[in-house]
Amino acid sequence: MRLKLLSLAIGALCFIAISIYAIWLSVPLMLAGVVRLVPVSFEDRLGRAVVEGMARPGTTCEDPATKNLISAVSSRLQAAMPNSPYQFNVHVVRNPEVNALAAPGGHIVIFSGLIERMQTADQVAAVLAHEMQHVVQRHSMKGMVRSLGLRLLLSMVIGDPGLFGDLAGNLTVLHFMRSDEQSADDEALSTLMRAGIPPSEMQKAFMNLSKSSGDEPEISALKYLSSHPPLSERIERVRERAGEWNAVARPISASTAIACRP
Repeated sequence: MRLKLLSLAIGALCFIAISIYAIWLSVPLMLAGVVRLVPVSFEDRLGRAVVEGMARPGTTCEDPATKNLISAVSSRLQAAMPNSPYQFNVHVVRNPEVNALAAPGGHIVIFSGLIERMQTADQVAAVLAHEMQHVVQRHSMKGMVRSLGLRLLLSMVIGDPGLFGDLAGNLTVLHFMRSDEQSADDEALSTLMRAGIPPSEMQKAFMNLSKSSGDEPEISALKYLSSHPPLSERIERVRERAGEWNAVARPISASTAIACRP
């Protein structure tokens, strides 16, 4: 009898373990299915709510040279993604922090501190292409579905303004999965090459993000990279893809000089 009970217990545990593993494997597929049902118009509303909270009047960079630089970079990258359903809107916030955020619907916030780390517009393009891929692959929406579930779906159905604002606030603290970051890197690299920007510019951008600047401690520069795969791994992946580049480079601009420090 004891042996029979033990066998039943072991069998039950095995069944539970297999069931949990099967559910864990199916989660990415379920998330992708749910996110595909989210209209781009809803993503746009959510993205606008995020931007309103981060790029408030008086905090954005209105320097003409910087705005022209970002416009040139965005236009080049957008042209290299002809099938994207998104119209990208990039907001530069006057903040020394090395950071950026990809909100749903094509809205991207990038801090001036991150741009200042770059030496050329092509390196800015490398960072921006990565953020754009988070939008195109709907990583923010997947993260919100994963963490909020029914609350997100409820906001889509009833359109409650207060609930919508809470969702936008929650988005700013989401962290992408490692696989999302890797996928964004890979597709960003493909976008750059289609845009006439060699893979080496992404490698240089990674190196610039890892350097300290003046009195600023190096750890603050790495904040942007904290949720990404290790820098050495990212650089190696760029090197592996570099063999695909056989076109003539078309630089966007010579420098990234900006005049919008806080």
